[in-house]
Amino acid sequence: MAAFVEKSSLPEARSFETWKAGLAIVAGLSLLLLCASIGQDLTLYVGSNPDLSAKVWLLDVDVEQSAFTWISVLSLFFAAGLLFVAAADASSRRDPFKWHWYFLALLFLLLSFDEFCGIHEKVSSALGSRMNNSGLLYFAWAAPAGVLSLAGLIAYMPFIRALPPKIGMLFLLSAALFLSGAVILEMFGGSVAEAESVESVRYRILTNMEEGLELAGILAFIYGLLRYREGHFRSRRHTF
Repeated sequence: MAAFVEKSSLPEARSFETWKAGLAIVAGLSLLLLCASIGQDLTLYVGSNPDLSAKVWLLDVDVEQSAFTWISVLSLFFAAGLLFVAAADASSRRDPFKWHWYFLALLFLLLSFDEFCGIHEKVSSALGSRMNNSGLLYFAWAAPAGVLSLAGLIAYMPFIRALPPKIGMLFLLSAALFLSGAVILEMFGGSVAEAESVESVRYRILTNMEEGLELAGILAFIYGLLRYREGHFRSRRHTF
């Protein structure tokens, strides 16, 4: 029986290594695209009236049709899939935190859709028309999103503590990276956009940093999920 489990586990063990290698390739490609976007912005946005006729929009990390955005969309969708698998596994084990996994899966599915459609930008415009938004609140959605995210992190602390320590730290690191870009740099970027316009080189650099931190957080979270699934697979194997 032990020999059978050992042999049957080889394909799944290799699949974990394949996924992690693929994740490293995605991270490297994303870094190259981010560097290309920064280089293009430093070239095009110098001066008060930038000429965007030569801009390669596929390299602009701040638009929906860019290669970088598509990587973000697919990464979020992949994370949602991993979370649904983890939720189903938790449900089969009658884990008390199964609904935490399902909620995270739905949240990442929504984030993937938002990254594709820009829902938060429409929400920001709607909020901005109903309040005096200026300075750090120029992008009106960022501050409420930050408050909700902080509340969510506090509510999820029992879930984090129940995870293996290294996995919990990876999840917290990924959240810190993502929220640093999506909330903190978004707020600073809004302040710069109000003062200098969205075509200033300072705003463009902040936008690149923001998108880079967001994707770094997503990829770190996916790595944590893969490590979590690998750990569960190994623990199941050793029970036979």
